[in-house]
Amino acid sequence: MANLEDWIIEQGLRGTDVGSLLSGFAEQLVAEGMPLVRVYLALPTVNPTIRVYTHVWTRSAGLMVEGVSHERNERAFDRSPFNHMMQTGQTSCYWRIDDPTAQQFDVFEDVRREGGADYLARLFSFDNTSAPDLRGIGISFSSSRPEGLQPEQIAGIDGLLPLLGLAAYRMTLFDLTVAMLDTYVGLSAGRRVLSGEIRRGFGTTVTAALLFADLRGFTSLADTAGMDLIARLDQHLEAMADPVAEHGGEVLKFMGDGVLAAFPITEERSRESACAAAIRAARTALDRNDAVNRLRAGETPLSLDIALHCGDVFYGNIGAAGRLDFTVIGPAVNEVSRMEALCSSLDCSVVLSDSVASASPVPVRSLGRHRLRGIATERELFTFASVSVWTA
Repeated sequence: MANLEDWIIEQGLRGTDVGSLLSGFAEQLVAEGMPLVRVYLALPTVNPTIRVYTHVWTRSAGLMVEGVSHERNERAFDRSPFNHMMQTGQTSCYWRIDDPTAQQFDVFEDVRREGGADYLARLFSFDNTSAPDLRGIGISFSSSRPEGLQPEQIAGIDGLLPLLGLAAYRMTLFDLTVAMLDTYVGLSAGRRVLSGEIRRGFGTTVTAALLFADLRGFTSLADTAGMDLIARLDQHLEAMADPVAEHGGEVLKFMGDGVLAAFPITEERSRESACAAAIRAARTALDRNDAVNRLRAGETPLSLDIALHCGDVFYGNIGAAGRLDFTVIGPAVNEVSRMEALCSSLDCSVVLSDSVASASPVPVRSLGRHRLRGIATERELFTFASVSVWTA
């Protein structure tokens, strides 16, 4: 199987995803005469929403990849061959699924439906103390041969699995890096970091519609509430952040109980389009924040204040040599935060600058001219003409 070894090494060096690695491996084994009907690979991961990724290749349907959430009932795993192996300290097991003396597992029904007769299972440990949740991989093979896989076929698979595990590990670490950057610094910023934009002070000037949102009254509530307030804050922040992504923007930073987001103006998206997207995101965020308050009836409601502005910002690496932040700074960022601070005194949940109001797809009305802290000249501010439409 030298050609297959070379292929695995090539995938390990240049491959992009574990699913393609697994399906290609299974298909090449079949091409070499191995009567496989099902191959399964499970990879634990470090992800805020996904606990493990399962990859199932079947001869009848090809590849299926599924992310299993942290909340998913783990009883299915409790009844699996891999849990049995972990509980008994085994890394290699083989079952003939119709052997009346063999222990039975729920997954054997899936194997039978595919015409399988056996279940070869292997566990590989990664033993990386820096990423303990990346414990290793579990992989299984089932064949249609009535007598099961032949000893030489099992030996051939076992000879290839260390290479396959190493290739999968490399891909998993890369996927983990991308996922963590996307989660903690944002999609666009994460891609910029991976492309090499990592030097302190390195960045670019971009023009964007900016959205600054903040919960009114949260600070005073936090002084008296307990730790359960964190769960509530997550709901409010989700109400702010999800609409940004849905309308083509990016959350740049969570700041306590607030969000700073940007809708970049590009060749593909005009200023009018970016401002309209920011306005739609603001509208949706207000509606969803109201829904969170209704969900928590009986608790102190938290109003959402939003400011929208458009201007040039510096987007890049800022901070100390050992701790950088990929974010935006500039007069436009300062101005939008000063605008949001006026929402309370203006008794208005949404405040727009002239640069956004002039591109608004909905009617707006002037709130008059106001001085913003740290800004030399007064600014005319706006809100929606029928602001009650947007607020509860």
